[in-house]
Amino acid sequence: MASDWDRGVALYNKAEYRAALVEFQDIVMERPDAAGAWYYIGLCEFKLKRYDRVELPLSHAIDLLEIQTPSSADIAGAWYTIGISHYLQTHYDKAIEPLKRYIEVTSKAKHEIDASARTALARAYFFLDRYDEALPLLAAAANEKLATGNAERAKEIAANAYYRGAIYFKREDDDRAIAALREAVKGNPEDIAAMDLLAESLMHKARKPKLWNEAAEVGEKLKALRDDLKTANILGRAYLGAQRFDNAVAPLEKLAKANPDNGQAWLYYGIALSRSGRMRRAMEALEITIQLIPESIPALSELGYVYEADKQYQQALRIYEKAYAVSGDPAIKATVERVRALAVQQP
Repeated sequence: MASDWDRGVALYNKAEYRAALVEFQDIVMERPDAAGAWYYIGLCEFKLKRYDRVELPLSHAIDLLEIQTPSSADIAGAWYTIGISHYLQTHYDKAIEPLKRYIEVTSKAKHEIDASARTALARAYFFLDRYDEALPLLAAAANEKLATGNAERAKEIAANAYYRGAIYFKREDDDRAIAALREAVKGNPEDIAAMDLLAESLMHKARKPKLWNEAAEVGEKLKALRDDLKTANILGRAYLGAQRFDNAVAPLEKLAKANPDNGQAWLYYGIALSRSGRMRRAMEALEITIQLIPESIPALSELGYVYEADKQYQQALRIYEKAYAVSGDPAIKATVERVRALAVQQP
């Protein structure tokens, strides 16, 4: 048995996991109470990515170690490996208890907790919508010291910031969402999901051009990675909010033409055209808008403004009268009277 053990350990250390597994299986056939052999069987299955075969041998190892050598560090290692195996299989509910046991045993022994265990536990809670339990773990991960040059770990920390931001975004806490998502994008400038949520949070919160412009900057970076309709939607709205109407035209045109039955998309496109001085194209876009959403006061008001600016007072009057009939707004009534007077005076 000693020679099997030595061969098994040597093979495991050389990453020859299949061969090592055979040696340790031979040991437990002869000695079912060999805790170390059960432990290595579980590790070999994990290394071979046969995650569904990990829990049984490691549970045997834990039961035996708790009797034979209760201070063994392998107990914590076994709980860790079981928890990570469930996590990698997306069995998030099953991952939670072994990961908690790993953290508890490791803390009690005053050893350093593996950052990946805390991360896996936090994300398991996140995917199960248990946000109150996820947040403290994600916050703890944000405070971890990062070894210089550890690019993978930097991305993990950035991803944890994304998950924090996503929780705050779901809770409509835009201040905290923005702070976390900025951190996520800084840590991983190619994180498309973080950019999406950051741009949306900035636009939720925007009251001044500064935040609208930041949302537009995020949208521009997003476009370099993913030039699609979702990005066009973000960019177009951000440019509109920042009153950068010339910039807004192209993404909003793309969005409107891809969604011919979406009145809101045509409205935004029409406003961008109108405010950038492209009156003829604005008329066309806004006429399409009121065909799709005939009682939209913003669309009617904008189209009336475009006709009035083009000195087509009869057309403007027709549109403003329709807007007043729909809304009954005294301000629109005053506009009707003013434009009627202009129409009468026009040759």
